[in-house]
Amino acid sequence: KAATPQDIEDSIVLGLEWLAEEQNPDGSWFTSLAHTAMAVLKFEERAVDLGEDPLDPAYQYYDQVRNGLDYVFTRAQIVNIAVQPAGDPDSDGDDIGVRFNQDDWHYTYGTGIATMAIAASTHPEMTVSVAGSAVDGWTYLEVVDDTVDYMAFGQNDVGNDYRGGWGYYENYGWSDNSNTGYLVLGLI
Repeated sequence: KAATPQDIEDSIVLGLEWLAEEQNPDGSWFTSLAHTAMAVLKFEERAVDLGEDPLDPAYQYYDQVRNGLDYVFTRAQIVNIAVQPAGDPDSDGDDIGVRFNQDDWHYTYGTGIATMAIAASTHPEMTVSVAGSAVDGWTYLEVVDDTVDYMAFGQNDVGNDYRGGWGYYENYGWSDNSNTGYLVLGLI
């Protein structure tokens, strides 16, 4: 027997209630960038599904979204980027990209997932206000623009079968579908 629409709604409500209770005081879930960004994404999508603004203080899960995004921004890192064999990845001409540190080398996973959470906020004009963050004072749009530049820079363009994909970090030399998949989801 298939779940009814009410069964599905009840499961979503219970799942979000549980997830909200699991958030750490620093805004993270399970002290992981990827877990945090995925949780934030779910809360943002729920707001949009309900016709609400995920960054409106009146939204039931505003605190989870706000604190989770702030945690994500603490993991931002600036990376110098340059012209590569396939072209210039620097869309805004500032010679930098932004990546997100998952665990000191799985940058691809963290960057793709963090980009989804930032973009799903629906507020490109919002300003990052996280002291100590590499992107403190930037708009969400500026962060996403330089994240996309990092993604373009990090795409493998060596002359072998791995060209066009992504590995664990920029220009890794080989590609796999899990890394590439998360980056493409971030680009979408």
